[in-house]
Parts: sequence; structure tokens; C-alpha cells
Amino acid sequence: METGKITKNRKFKNHSGIFIADLEGELLVSVRPFKHNSDKFDVAHPSISPDGQQLYFASNMEGGEGGSDIWVCQLVDGEWSVPTNLGPKVNSGASENYPFFHESGRLYFSSNRSGGMGGMDIYYSSLSTDSWSTPVSMAEPINSKADDFAFSIHEDASSGYFSSNRKRDDDIYWFVSTIIRKSKCDELQFNNYCYEFLEENAVKYDTIPFQYEWEFGDGAKAVGDLVEHCYPGPGRYTIKLNVQNLVTGEISLNEKTYYLDIVDYEQPFITSADKVAVGESIELSAEETNLPGWEIEKYYWNFDDESVNVGEKVTKSWSVAGTYDIQLIVTSRKDQYGIVKEACVGKKIVVE
Repeated sequence: METGKITKNRKFKNHSGIFIADLEGELLVSVRPFKHNSDKFDVAHPSISPDGQQLYFASNMEGGEGGSDIWVCQLVDGEWSVPTNLGPKVNSGASENYPFFHESGRLYFSSNRSGGMGGMDIYYSSLSTDSWSTPVSMAEPINSKADDFAFSIHEDASSGYFSSNRKRDDDIYWFVSTIIRKSKCDELQFNNYCYEFLEENAVKYDTIPFQYEWEFGDGAKAVGDLVEHCYPGPGRYTIKLNVQNLVTGEISLNEKTYYLDIVDYEQPFITSADKVAVGESIELSAEETNLPGWEIEKYYWNFDDESVNVGEKVTKSWSVAGTYDIQLIVTSRKDQYGIVKEACVGKKIVVE
């Protein structure tokens, strides 16, 4: 009787892949492989965007920038599209792994590229107008001289998790920010005190020679059927229209009277330059914040490079060019019921 002999294929290498399952109660059922798994390369570390339309993952498939890259698939008609490499803005000649896409639009990932603090460091990049921003390395205590990876953060960006071997073995760490952060803030609104004034009868009866004189209630006047005037600031203004018949010379004073109430937006307000050079210090001020009835306790600043500050006026510089989202969060003192109010606005600053 002939017996078989089992031998190992020493050239065989098992590759990691992504698997999908459905949750029924507390059980995962219908486990199936991701359609882009392969026996020729690794596919790992999936992260789904909050809307469920993008799947980010790491892979060393052909067409990348280095050892392992971040790729993305789009959900089209219930199927994941052909993977697209995020390109050299995110990926490097080294290895990028552990992507995590946050509700704010930031993509966090780990990389062992040069210039970091240790082996693997945690970086983030943001997608704006179909282009990824230059990745920013997270500051201590998130990054260290050891390997730091598998970063995730809650929706309000106040706490999260990451892994590290800073104490020799791989451990999971939990962190809490002592600075208030928001995944999104209201867009900063700019007050506009300029208005157009139109006498509608001038359009209806343009064959009759009338002259229209406007009094704007702030001491200024103008002549015309369509005029523009810019006020010095908020307030209630009484607008009067005087009409003169150019044939008879008759003047009708106060032919019409209007009341115009101009109010500023109720919001925290960021006063700063819109552009700044790399390494240049600028001042950011919250002095023009308009929150009637608030007893303001603190002004918090988040600078989109993981640095923060507190105060009505702060200074800031950036070491890397890019477009940064600045957050100003204002909190009130506790009221009689112990309630603290918060308001947040954001502004973009371009660093060149």
C-alpha cells in the first residue's frame, strides 16, 4: 500500500483580508470575503465613512507609493468599486496602515515614514476640494518614540482610543481631551451693513421727471431712484424719501418713511488675518464676540494641528503649509440651574 506524504510549501504566504458579515441580534451571520481580497497581497484595517459610502483600508497591492498604502472604495449600487489609491499626499514610500475616517472629514492613519517621533506615528489629513491636505503628525502624548497606531476618536472629538507599545508590549490606551473640541462648528458669519434702496414708482412712471432724495438716518443723503448706502454699524435707522417734481418744482418731504433695524449676528467671532506665512506669528482675537445675555467664562481655541489655547486673545504660528480650520468655542458661566452654554464658530486660515 502506497502512503502519501504531506510537505510544506515554503513559498506559500497567507495574506490578510477583509470580511463582511450581517448582524442578527447578537450574532454575526452570512460572513463573506471582501471582493478585493487577494492571495497575492494583504488587505486590512477597514474603516467605513459615517455615511457608509466609502471604505478606507490598507493594502500592499500594486500601484501604491510604498510598502503599504491607504486605499478607498466607493459604494456603487450596493457593490464596492475598484480601489483608488489616496496618492502621494497621504501615502509615502514607507508604510501607511490603520486608517480611521472621522465625522469631521479627517482621515487618521499610522505611518513609519521619516520625520516622525518613533517607529509608527499617528497622522491625520483632511479632504478639501478633491485634494488631501499635507498629513500632520499628532503631538505628544498621542505619539511617542515607540509604535503608535490604530487611532480612533469619538464624534465630538473629546475622547478616543489608540494602541502603542510604549510600555514594551502592545496595549490599548484611552484618552480624554481637557480642551473642548467639536467635530463641526457653525461657519463664521460676517456682518454686512451695506444696503440698496429702490423707489419702485420710478420704475412704473419713468416718463415723469421726478428726483428722489434719500435720508438714511445717520446724517448721510443720496439722490437717485436706486442708491446704495453703508451704515457705520448696528442700530435702528429712520429712512426718509423726499420726492421733487422737476416740472413743477414741487417737493414732497417724507413721501415715504422706513425703519431699518440692523443687528449683528449672535455668535463667537474670530478676528485674524486670512493668510499667514509658515512660521509667522499672528494674533487671533475673540473681542468682537456677540452673545447678548452671556456671562462668558472661557474662550477655547483649536488650531487643526492638534494644538490648543485658551484666552480672549492668543497668538499662533504654523510650521507646515496648508489650509487650517480654526475653532473658537465660547462657554458661559453656570446659570442658576447649573447649565453651561456653548457656542462654536470655525474659520479657515491659509498658511503659505
